[in-house]
Amino acid sequence: MKWSEWTRGMERFLRLKTFPVGLKLLEDVEDLNNYKWLRRPTEKLSLCQLITIVRTFDWTIGGTAEDLATPGCASVLGLSQLDEFVTSGEMRSKVWLEKKQDAANCEAIMQRIPFGKYNAFILAPLAYDPFEPDLALIYGNPAQMSLMINAIQYDNFQRLVFYSVGESSCSDVIGRAFVDREPALSIPCYGERRFGAAMDDELAIGLPPESCERILQNLETLFKRGIRYPISQYGAQVSPYKALDAVYGFSERKTS
Repeated sequence: MKWSEWTRGMERFLRLKTFPVGLKLLEDVEDLNNYKWLRRPTEKLSLCQLITIVRTFDWTIGGTAEDLATPGCASVLGLSQLDEFVTSGEMRSKVWLEKKQDAANCEAIMQRIPFGKYNAFILAPLAYDPFEPDLALIYGNPAQMSLMINAIQYDNFQRLVFYSVGESSCSDVIGRAFVDREPALSIPCYGERRFGAAMDDELAIGLPPESCERILQNLETLFKRGIRYPISQYGAQVSPYKALDAVYGFSERKTS
């Protein structure tokens, strides 16, 4: 599968406002030099800021733990471990949680890419076939994500469960998708909205690359069945019976 074709398909069926982003992790920092158009951050930025630069500016960004503004950002990517100030709950209990133990539990339960293997990362728009990604990241509104869920379920139904640890949505999207190898959708957190410029109507989903082609094929099948974005509104004061009957054949069942 060419990621440029996959991106065009996703943009066609979901009409995305920003580029799907590929995340690639590198064991050798020197491998960053193999990517001609890669830019290194000029100052320390958060992971969500870098994702926004890629999905809106159309840039390829790469770096190491030293390029990230917080130890939490680096730990989600498996590039560093957290110190006791974080793991004890002291940091998070200063703002987000009343009890220090709850804050420690929150840190412990977050899913992160395992530490010890990777030393660098690259983020790039998948529209240019930049590399074979370890994850694909997509941002969209609730209606677009609803159709994405329909496509995930279409040929292999399961009740989908998504998580939110509150503040650190990158762990719910990136960490979970990487570790569990399942699509992972979550609500961008306060930090991602304040620093990463995620919009009020946006949700984020992480997709393991092995599921991406199937999801696109299912979006196309649903499109052919009339399940499309934007979702046409039938009207809040009109009986839905005729529309439902045309699809499900309610009246035929009554006469049979």
